[in-house]
Amino acid sequence: MRDAIELEWAGIPTVALIHKAMSGSANSMKRLSGVPDYPYAVLDYPHVPLAKWDPVEVREIARKLAPQIIERLTKPAGG
Repeated sequence: MRDAIELEWAGIPTVALIHKAMSGSANSMKRLSGVPDYPYAVLDYPHVPLAKWDPVEVREIARKLAPQIIERLTKPAGG
């Protein structure tokens, strides 16, 4: 989360991908960084290491996250 915030501060559009199990930590990092409204994409999929997901699962996850990522990368700043 902090890396994404730092990149945004540098003017580089970024989307943090956060598993729903880690959303509490992500929200804390946003508040500590002074950007409590910073949006991120939420991965709502069984919480297992990425190495355990097969290629079909990875494609499914990507298809589910793509709309959130596209929205956040194309939304005008401050909008």
